[in-house]
Amino acid sequence: MAQMCIALYVGLSLHLLFATVLHQGAADFVSTPPPPPTTSPPHKGPGVPAQGDYSVKNETGTVCLKAKMALQINITLHSASLNTIVQKVVNLNPNETASSGSCDKERAILKLNSPQQTELTFQFTLNTTSKRYNLNSVSISASWPDMAEGFSAHNDSLDYLQGNLGFSYMCRSEQTLEVSQNFSLKTYFLHVQPFGLTGDAFGSALECLLDQDDLVIPIVVGAALAGLVLVVLLAYMIGRKRSHAGYQTI
Repeated sequence: MAQMCIALYVGLSLHLLFATVLHQGAADFVSTPPPPPTTSPPHKGPGVPAQGDYSVKNETGTVCLKAKMALQINITLHSASLNTIVQKVVNLNPNETASSGSCDKERAILKLNSPQQTELTFQFTLNTTSKRYNLNSVSISASWPDMAEGFSAHNDSLDYLQGNLGFSYMCRSEQTLEVSQNFSLKTYFLHVQPFGLTGDAFGSALECLLDQDDLVIPIVVGAALAGLVLVVLLAYMIGRKRSHAGYQTI
């Protein structure tokens, strides 16, 4: 009976392990389908952008907002050369981007200016009652080559990057901030704190749900493997005990 239970547990553990791995593989397959065959090489995107280090100081020269992040800009615009609507994806180069801004008790603003004729503005607000902050406004103005006219967009009713006063917000995973119908931002390796900084160092980080979800699969697989090891050890000990009992009977 004990051997049957052990065999059943091993079978269930293996099934859980293989099902988890196969499910992850299937999810990856569904999320990245192969491109259809074409006569020309597929267009390559700009890739993952480099991480920039930005900060804002208040009137006393103290850092009041600190951000490390890689940004990718996605704009739907009117192409002058093609005379049609196209989607343009551009990485923000941190080596060519200057930061500025301002801070007060309930609002922190970060402005990023690039020589590529791009200006991004992020506004964080703090609820002094709940002691929580969020990114509530993002705007952009851009004048890129081949634009039929300058592009601008803004949204001041967002609710992204939520955190607690004195804590930083971290999200290593790729996430998309939908700002308007024609404009969105992708962030990578994001670490930001707009309020409650001590010196110029980040406070303890609150991780985003995307990063937490990435840990689920390794935990499940690790637990299944640990269970298998335990079952094997128990089976070995039971078998050895029965062997010794058999010798004593003889």
